[in-house]
Amino acid sequence: MPIEKVQAEHQRITILIALKESQDYGANTSMLADVLKAYALGCTRDQLKTQLNWLEQNGYINVERMTENTWVARITTSGLDVADGTSTVPGIKRPAPRGY
Repeated sequence: MPIEKVQAEHQRITILIALKESQDYGANTSMLADVLKAYALGCTRDQLKTQLNWLEQNGYINVERMTENTWVARITTSGLDVADGTSTVPGIKRPAPRGY
């Protein structure tokens, strides 16, 4: 499996978990970039936007495009199911059980 595919799957679940754990179930692109970097999953802003677009097109998040560089993503109910591991989706890594 190409490393780019594995990295994309990890980035997507990390974004969903970060949004799920956010107080208002949302975060801006700057915050999400910092989260990905903290887990050694960093990416360019364009790559982050690609992941956010993918997640939005598949119904896992909603994105408010405030400016060209500042987007705010909010997780949907379907996204919560994926972040919790109750729904398995091709293209998104399934999270490990909490505590592992």
